[in-house]
Amino acid sequence: MFNKRIVILCSVLVTLAAASQAAPKVLGNAFAFAVLLGGIPVYMAVRISFFLGVVVYLTAAFLSSSGNMAEALFFLCTSGIIGLFSGTMKKFFYNPIVISASSALFVILMLSGVECLLGVSLFHDPAPESYIEWAVVLFPPLCLYCLLYLKLCILADNLLHRNIELNIY
Repeated sequence: MFNKRIVILCSVLVTLAAASQAAPKVLGNAFAFAVLLGGIPVYMAVRISFFLGVVVYLTAAFLSSSGNMAEALFFLCTSGIIGLFSGTMKKFFYNPIVISASSALFVILMLSGVECLLGVSLFHDPAPESYIEWAVVLFPPLCLYCLLYLKLCILADNLLHRNIELNIY
């Protein structure tokens, strides 16, 4: 099993991810940008262990759902999945462009799945008619977003590992 330091760190990461989802509701709409940072703790947990990343991802979504189900769905389909997928891809690839493009593609697939399966309309009138057009329009800005997000995640992860020694087992 994991040592106490890892368990405590993951508890803090879950709290940070869930708190970032609740920030606009608690602190006001001026802190709406904090919702976008909810995937960084997930990324940091995945870099320690894939299992811990999934646990942090699902637990933060569960905690967010107790306050607002829409925020939990937003976390599951955008910032949380970007953190989970980018952290996983970082273990296999070193090129940030490849990681960002694959993360953007996965988010598009996730959002399309939510729209098809749950019927949640993500874009009302201005959305193109087919999913292919929608993906082509959404892919370039989402790649840029994922690239910036990845750089921020790497910075936070390096800061964590520089200041805290983590013996995984």
